[in-house]
Amino acid sequence: MMLLKDLTSLEDGEYFGFPVGAGLGCFVDESTNDLYLKMIDQFYSENPDKNYYDDLLAKEFEEYSSKSEFSSEIGDWNNHIIDNQKKLNIIMFSSGWGDGYYPTYWGYDEIGSTIELTIDFLFSFDEE
Repeated sequence: MMLLKDLTSLEDGEYFGFPVGAGLGCFVDESTNDLYLKMIDQFYSENPDKNYYDDLLAKEFEEYSSKSEFSSEIGDWNNHIIDNQKKLNIIMFSSGWGDGYYPTYWGYDEIGSTIELTIDFLFSFDEE
């Protein structure tokens, strides 16, 4: 079922978006997300004193993107492989400004199929 939101239903200053916690966002499909959540549960069940980000993801972020001129020293994006055989992955990225709620807009074609996603990370350039 496709859920379409009407922008005219918003009040001034309101927008549709997604919440960010820990300063990270991601792109993932539903089946990969379901498997990821099972992996997280298993990880914490087997490692109650560990932290998935600190113990696994931080190293991946650093190895994947920290050497890019467009990234911070700790890495700003990562291709987190969930199942290599099934080719399931999650593209994770820093939201840049940390926790918050970021405006998100889906573009649809004339028959209602999704054709684009636009996220406003509330970044602006200072003009000189």
